[in-house]
Amino acid sequence: MFARLVSNEAGRGPPAVAEVAGGAGAAEDGARSPRTRPTERPQKSPRSAAGPGLPDEDPAGLPGGIPSSIAVAEKFADGITAGRMEFATPTPEGEEFDDVQVVDQHKDIKVATLDELRLQTNVINDTKRAWETFCSAGESREAAGEAIYSALFEGAPSLQSLFTTPRGVQAMRFLTSLDSFIQALGLPAQLKVLVESLGFSHLNLEVTVPRVAIFRDCILDLFAVELGDRFTPEAREGWKAMLNYCGGAIIFVKSHYADRLSILSESWAQARGVEGQEGQLMAAVAAAKKKQQAREQTSGELNSGQAMQKGASGADVKTRGFKFWKRPGQAWESTGEPGANSVRSGGGEDPMQSPRGEASGELDGDRKGGKSQTAAATTYNEMFHFNLAVMGLQKSQKWLLEILGSFDTIVTNITNSARLQQECNVLALKLSKCTNGGDEKINLGEYKSCMLSSMRGVLAKVWDSSYEVAWNWLWDNVERMLKRTLGSPAKWQVALKGMMDSWTEDDVFDIRKQIYEHFFAAAPIGQDYFKQSNTRLHYIANRVLEMTGEMYADPWKMVDHLSALGLRHVGYAIPTELFGPYVTACIQVITNVTQDQTTIEAFRWSLGLISNMLVGTINEGSTIVMKAINVNSVKMLKKAVSCAPRGRRSQWLLLVQVGTQSISPLSWALQSGSMDTAAAIIEDLLTIRADRERYYYGMEELFERHPDIFKILCAESTALLFTLLDGLVWRSRLTSNGMRHANYYVKYLIVDKDGNFSDALSHLCGTANPEVMSHKVLNVVSDQLWDTIVCWNFVRARIWFVLSLIFFMLGQAILPKVGEPEHLPVWLRGCVFACRLLNYIFTMFRLIYQHSRDIYQSYRDGEVKRVLRVPIPMYLLEAHEGGLFVLGVFFTVMFVTEPMFYCLGDSQWPTEDCDASENVVFRYSLVAMWAMILHWILLVDLAVFSTGLSAFALVCVHVASEIGRFLIALVFVLLTFASAISVLEHSYKDMRNVSGCTVALFAITLQIYEDDYRDFQEDSILLAMVFLFITASAILLLNLLIAQLNCSYVYVYKNMFGFARLRRAEVIVEQLSENCSEKQWRRVVATFGLDVQMEFNAGDIGIAGGMSVEEPANAFTVTHDKVIRYGGSCSPEAQWPEESGEAEEVGDDKFERMERLIQRTLKKLSQSGGSARARASKKSTSSGPTSSGVNTSGDPGRQSSSTGSDSDSCASSQSSGE
Repeated sequence: MFARLVSNEAGRGPPAVAEVAGGAGAAEDGARSPRTRPTERPQKSPRSAAGPGLPDEDPAGLPGGIPSSIAVAEKFADGITAGRMEFATPTPEGEEFDDVQVVDQHKDIKVATLDELRLQTNVINDTKRAWETFCSAGESREAAGEAIYSALFEGAPSLQSLFTTPRGVQAMRFLTSLDSFIQALGLPAQLKVLVESLGFSHLNLEVTVPRVAIFRDCILDLFAVELGDRFTPEAREGWKAMLNYCGGAIIFVKSHYADRLSILSESWAQARGVEGQEGQLMAAVAAAKKKQQAREQTSGELNSGQAMQKGASGADVKTRGFKFWKRPGQAWESTGEPGANSVRSGGGEDPMQSPRGEASGELDGDRKGGKSQTAAATTYNEMFHFNLAVMGLQKSQKWLLEILGSFDTIVTNITNSARLQQECNVLALKLSKCTNGGDEKINLGEYKSCMLSSMRGVLAKVWDSSYEVAWNWLWDNVERMLKRTLGSPAKWQVALKGMMDSWTEDDVFDIRKQIYEHFFAAAPIGQDYFKQSNTRLHYIANRVLEMTGEMYADPWKMVDHLSALGLRHVGYAIPTELFGPYVTACIQVITNVTQDQTTIEAFRWSLGLISNMLVGTINEGSTIVMKAINVNSVKMLKKAVSCAPRGRRSQWLLLVQVGTQSISPLSWALQSGSMDTAAAIIEDLLTIRADRERYYYGMEELFERHPDIFKILCAESTALLFTLLDGLVWRSRLTSNGMRHANYYVKYLIVDKDGNFSDALSHLCGTANPEVMSHKVLNVVSDQLWDTIVCWNFVRARIWFVLSLIFFMLGQAILPKVGEPEHLPVWLRGCVFACRLLNYIFTMFRLIYQHSRDIYQSYRDGEVKRVLRVPIPMYLLEAHEGGLFVLGVFFTVMFVTEPMFYCLGDSQWPTEDCDASENVVFRYSLVAMWAMILHWILLVDLAVFSTGLSAFALVCVHVASEIGRFLIALVFVLLTFASAISVLEHSYKDMRNVSGCTVALFAITLQIYEDDYRDFQEDSILLAMVFLFITASAILLLNLLIAQLNCSYVYVYKNMFGFARLRRAEVIVEQLSENCSEKQWRRVVATFGLDVQMEFNAGDIGIAGGMSVEEPANAFTVTHDKVIRYGGSCSPEAQWPEESGEAEEVGDDKFERMERLIQRTLKKLSQSGGSARARASKKSTSSGPTSSGVNTSGDPGRQSSSTGSDSDSCASSQSSGE
């Protein structure tokens, strides 16, 4: 019942279009009568007018396009459920027409009017069935699109000049557009909106009746050839009527609204302060139209559509002569000239005179007092705020600024009726939240007054009557759309919230369950996409229900959320055709839950708006690049990006923008695991291409879009780091004196977009990958930073540590050992005490302060790691920092047990030899010994000055780990045999207990044991145990240690310079992050010349953003120039010519298509041959028993040949499938 109601409402369509002064009819009346004021709204006709591309909402209150989508979805669901497809829309009640006459009136191309197309039911069904058969005949939708493109391009040479879009893109456009027209064929109102939008998108093309006829005949001939008998006369009649209707609509829209839309687009681009692409496009449209009209007037051959264009042009000329007047209290902006208080007329009329002297006086006062403000306002937004204050509309500022925020989207989508209706619905939701619960009234006329005043002020030098009519027409249509919904969201929100609050958990569960039951019954194919667990499906349904309420509560948040959600669905490759059945299923379930029409309408309207926004986002975001990423096809990606203009090629690979949200194809490829396409994207971005005028290199765009690209690659795929780094270097193919010129584009490895030190090197160090750090690009960066700034900072940071070791050596190991302690002179003992005191002051207290601060910050920030359930600051787990912490602990213990402090009262002071210090001297010396060892070990950090020395130190560290494993195994063997031998009864005294036996066995292992095996050869069992131990330790473990050391050394030696580079990079990051001031950093970076263009070869000035170096010619082999150069056009809007590899791939594609075509033909022939044989066999069987199993043809090989033919056909089909 509900589906029938929606279908009937959708079938009626919007009322007829009538133009007013805000629509076109009154504007033309104003042109004929100069006394008419365009700013005053004339009486409307009884039927409302939305204007082309601006559809009325259906009586049920759904946004434009929603009733039709729901009706189509429900009919689709009903058809699947019944086992057949039914497309026709019932004839609206009370309206009858002759089906035959309806078809006849559209046999010719009508350009004078644009009525709804109504066809009879059987024509609609046959037309759609023919389309489905054609699409299913090919291997894919792309193949069907290619067939349509080829038929048009090759069958109509006169139209080839119009095919400016790349073949792959245009083919899918043909397919998508025709599919949308076919689906709406039984919905006249929706079809009319679609063809009007098509007309707006073709304003820049010279579409004529003969060209429409050629286009139509090519399509009909294609279907006739491909479908044969399946292309019935009814289907042909339906296709012919629909194509005539589309072509006539394009000509009609262009002849009636091209000038008006051109004015809106051009003036809005100027008012925004930028010359947008829309303004340029419409300017080109206007120029093309004038050129066409001039040519048509010269030739004198005007068809009916051209005559209509001429009549519309004449009407426009007439409207330029009438005057328009200022309303009382309305602020008009001056041109900035002294005494100019009027807007100039495009027709040379006298300046306007204000009908009220007091209003003029107020204007003069405003102008005198606010002259500087007006002069400063150069854009629409600035002028709007100025007029907002001048006109005293501060009380309405909240909702006025809300419209201002959406106005740019509204104006730029004037030619897209569905998107315009969607934006108006969202704006109505936002405005409903700006009324303080309904206390504040919204007067949309206030925005109109302020908008027109602002446009006149910004465009004072060009504003005339045509601008006035165009902007009045735009706003009146927008206002009409807003008023339909403006008062409803508040009551809808209350009703919907009341229903949802009354649900229990069981009710919600049942609703979610019924939604999927209805959805899977209506669209079984949806089960292939909703394959998650039931809990996940229930979560999705629950979020859908919640979003319908959230849309009313917070429309601003939901708009951004839906944009982001739609872009995520682009990556999921979810067909948008499933949204209709899903929305229908939800509405049907809610209709069964409640009988309150307000609640049902609230749910239906909100869910329809959400569905439209998601579908629009997915359609806008589903670029050919994203489709290639979804299947991880490098071939498809290259084919897709080859269609991009050379000036926007990088943007195609890095940005898909829909509304306020965007998604990066590169980022999505990495997240979805499409590593092949991700590598291809990076390679394409970092390929240098050039024409005669400029170079194209995507480095700037890549790092501007993804400043954290190194962080992303380190986390997602380190293998792609080499692809990225290889793309940042160019090497000349030419050499000179054994040297090769190279450019390293390392700007964003050194600085970020704000000029600070980039964190790229930090993330690369985090990978701990020596192979990555050995890359030449990173070597250039690290050497440059080390030589210019880090080296001296590192020396200054480590000099205190070296001095500390010197004083430590003097105070502990050198001066006290000059002679006997009791015979040391007083001055020497004083020097010892001074050295130790310096160590305590400048080393101990420094380490205590540093680590106390760092430990506090680590615990405060939660940067800890639990070791044996004890939270340890993570920075202490680093070897160097942990060593410094332990050294600080040793110095603290030494300070507490310092013998000289204990001897302060001794007469021989300064001395450490007194009675009070006897108990602490040994402990002090033991701690001092370990502190001395640790101090020297930490000094190894200075090996970073030399890459070779650092590499050797790192080899020792890595090899030491193998020795540690050997010692663990040796201790185990020692304890095993020592405990076993100590249990044995024997007479050898050195091995009677575990400790003595362990020492003896360890000495035997190291070959430092003094006794001989003959000393205990009388005890054969003990001797056997010792021999077993020697076998296990000396033969097995020692040789195994040698083998392990050999393997470890080979691995480390292979990458030892990479490890050394890694250590140096870590030092660079540490020093630049902690010990480099901003002033010093910027001074050093300025010497790098990163913004200076570098030469490729002599006299060839190239791209900035890097460093030029000279390398040995034999270091790298370069066989071809990395810069790909092209001749021909130098326009940034032109595509790059196909490269040789791409041309070969395209040729392969042609052969593949030819092979598939041959296979398909053979399959058809085999099927037709099989049918003929079946009929012959049936005939022969009916003739008598002699034909059964007997070969009467006289050809003994015919039967086997037939079988072979069938098998060949099957093999061919299988091969084709493969």
